[in-house]
Amino acid sequence: MNTILLILCNALSCFIISTILFQFMNGKYKKSSQSRYVYIVIETVTVIFTTCINMLNHSILNLVVWGVLTGIIVYVLYYEDIDKPLRRIIECEALVFCMSVCESLGVILLQCILQAADIKNVNETMLYCLEVTFSKVILIFLYYTFINRFVKKSDVPYSKTRYIMYGIILLYSLINMSVIVENFKNGEENYLCAVNMGCIVLADLYLLYFVKMADEKNYYEKQLIALEQQAKVQYEYYLTQAKKYDQTIQILHDVNKHIKAIEGLYGAEQEKTAGEYATKIRELLKPLIPVQYTENPILNILLTDKESVMREKGISVTIKVDNVNLNFIEPIDITTIFGNLLDNAIEATEKLKGEKYICIKIGSYHKMIVVSIENNCNEVKWRNGFPVSNKGKNGGIGLLNVQSSIKKYDGDLTLKNDGNKFAAELFLNS
Repeated sequence: MNTILLILCNALSCFIISTILFQFMNGKYKKSSQSRYVYIVIETVTVIFTTCINMLNHSILNLVVWGVLTGIIVYVLYYEDIDKPLRRIIECEALVFCMSVCESLGVILLQCILQAADIKNVNETMLYCLEVTFSKVILIFLYYTFINRFVKKSDVPYSKTRYIMYGIILLYSLINMSVIVENFKNGEENYLCAVNMGCIVLADLYLLYFVKMADEKNYYEKQLIALEQQAKVQYEYYLTQAKKYDQTIQILHDVNKHIKAIEGLYGAEQEKTAGEYATKIRELLKPLIPVQYTENPILNILLTDKESVMREKGISVTIKVDNVNLNFIEPIDITTIFGNLLDNAIEATEKLKGEKYICIKIGSYHKMIVVSIENNCNEVKWRNGFPVSNKGKNGGIGLLNVQSSIKKYDGDLTLKNDGNKFAAELFLNS
């Protein structure tokens, strides 16, 4: 029975290490073979072969075998766009070394628990099982929490929820396993408890992986919502321009009639009426002609549109633009940055009673473009450095889009709130 338990422990140990290695390589590199069965077979053979080596109970030999196998596998079965085999091998060998250090920490932790609980004379086979399970729990936790984050760079940030879940899982596992350790004191054998600890290790492996995938899924869903919101802003912007185009066509269609009407009024010596008629035509055309705030035509159109909306909502508008060149900003980023920030300012201001104002300033500071959008507002609630939106689940996506666009220009966004004043200040490198 002891032999069977030792085989199971070694198989579990090799399975955990192999799973982590292949997860790392699959996530970081590209596969040389299109058939997934090749990798399933190779991983299975790796587990079986290393289990046999582990049964020899020679730690240095185990480490050497893992190092050689890892180097061969990553060289033959994986590649990169700019292929650097030596770098791949070094990265994976470094991971193998880190895993061995983590396992040693697990063994040290076990010794501390045994000493604290004054548990002595543990059966040799049971002690080996304890060392394997504790070392693998610590390895799994440290890999998913720290090693994977720094060794394999990812665009997905670690959320607080992921850290909390990892901590809860680790704490539960260690408490559960520490209680089980009591069953091995004074040389007692308890095969069921040993199997139970092995199950805890397997559960930890897949629970932490599940938490990781759920966190990444949530991140990508938010990114998708952000892209959809950005596309919506663009679509609404182009709809506005299409409507303006239709209005322009209608005016141009009747322009001859308007000119003849004005000429007739002047011919009949009704200059005052003719002047009033001309003024009405000018007011009709005014919203269709963008004000030349900057050299960027997209921003001119957007500011003209938003100013018209603000005045319709009874908001006092101040726009001050210095002689700055904003043509380095892509059109989609112009509408994303200024469209979202101005929409947020309009939404916050239009709810107010009494005076409403929005002040837009665009200038330069050294080689940077400085933009300030200030408005009065009601009380602002904050969460994680952002004002809390009242748009529900998808609120605040607009500001995430703004930040994403600003990063393209090595910029920075600062949001401030002072009493009933709110200001968004951003800096862009031109």
